[in-house]
Amino acid sequence: MDIVINCLSKKFGEKEVIKDFSARIKEGSVLSVMAPSGGGKTTLLRILAGLETADKGYIKGLENKKISMVFQEDRLCSHLNAIDNIRLISGKEVRGSSGITDNQIYEELEKAGLKGNEKYPVRELSGGMKKRVAIVRALMAVYDLLILDEPFAGLDMENKKRIIDYVKGRCKGKTVILVTHDITEAEAMGGEVLYLK
Repeated sequence: MDIVINCLSKKFGEKEVIKDFSARIKEGSVLSVMAPSGGGKTTLLRILAGLETADKGYIKGLENKKISMVFQEDRLCSHLNAIDNIRLISGKEVRGSSGITDNQIYEELEKAGLKGNEKYPVRELSGGMKKRVAIVRALMAVYDLLILDEPFAGLDMENKKRIIDYVKGRCKGKTVILVTHDITEAEAMGGEVLYLK
């Protein structure tokens, strides 16, 4: 089912960050959302994820959809290693009777360029490495909608290309909403680009 956003508005105090915004996001497609800083991109994602409530308008098509999200901050447990951070989403009720195996986690971390760093507490990893752990964790969850809030920011060109290819491979056929400031990231992800006014 497509996601339909109709005349969405949101204010914080006197500042209206989203005004009468409407869009249709096709099921199984990639949509990149771009806007200047403070243009309401993250607020839109938070509303879609159920973390904020719109002041006006409505969204249809999210009913019973499982959502996985990569935030601008990594949102990792700093004292845990990469493996244990990913295990947090691998309970039996999330992945079925067997959950995610350690071997599967190792394989995914290797694909994301993190081989050899799996067992260090994430507080000891670089910012780019933490970002990639957060991306792997989101992609290993069960989801219908993947929300990415500037997930590639701060990555060098080589790792950015690698992780974009990894994300595209892992989320084939899923609905993906990406927020980015970088048109080359949007183009690399494919799909439509929407400019939030």
